[in-house]
Amino acid sequence: MEKFCKTYYADFSAFIENEDLILSRMGEVDEERRARIERARYAHTKAELLAGGLIVKAALSDALGIADFKTEKNEFGKPYLASHPDVFFNVSHSGTCVICTVSDVECGVDIEDAGAPHEIMAMAQRFMSMLEMNAMMMSEDPNRAFCRLWTLRESYVKMRGRGFDIGLSTLHCDFHRGKASILENNVVQTDAHFHELRGIPGYVASVCTKEERDNTVKKLVL
Repeated sequence: MEKFCKTYYADFSAFIENEDLILSRMGEVDEERRARIERARYAHTKAELLAGGLIVKAALSDALGIADFKTEKNEFGKPYLASHPDVFFNVSHSGTCVICTVSDVECGVDIEDAGAPHEIMAMAQRFMSMLEMNAMMMSEDPNRAFCRLWTLRESYVKMRGRGFDIGLSTLHCDFHRGKASILENNVVQTDAHFHELRGIPGYVASVCTKEERDNTVKKLVL
């Protein structure tokens, strides 16, 4: 298979507080996701769940022409394509934006709403090194700097697919000549390659792949 990494994002605000629209699109996602949507208590959660299912379908179709697929989960809960074992994907959402990366290698993606308030000091003191905390607090926009460090960590953890088996406090981000890398237990992870996405207005996002890949970014309408 050709080497590739493609990232897609979309705004799902139209689904929030619109039960009729959600119901009209429910048939486009799998049975397990429909059940989760029906159980969800909050309108925003329902919209997130629907958007997550729709963007995977749209991304796989656009990237590879895959229309028929079945997803399962590994022992740590990371979804994978049982019907296409050589294709990998990952999804994240924040605010009213959902994002999906599709690749021929293990991948992870995370997005954060840079305009939303974050408990940056409490989170930083718990999960980040002193160097990272100092750099964050000295930046022009500490909230955005926090989102950058957080999405790099999350995309790495999601790429590994081991869930909470990796403690966020064991990670440290480095930026040699402006290029992000990550250390786990003070060991540089040479098989973790990052793309920081700066073109999504109002958001900070990061993609991590197990091998170096060029990454394209495309906006979709769900």
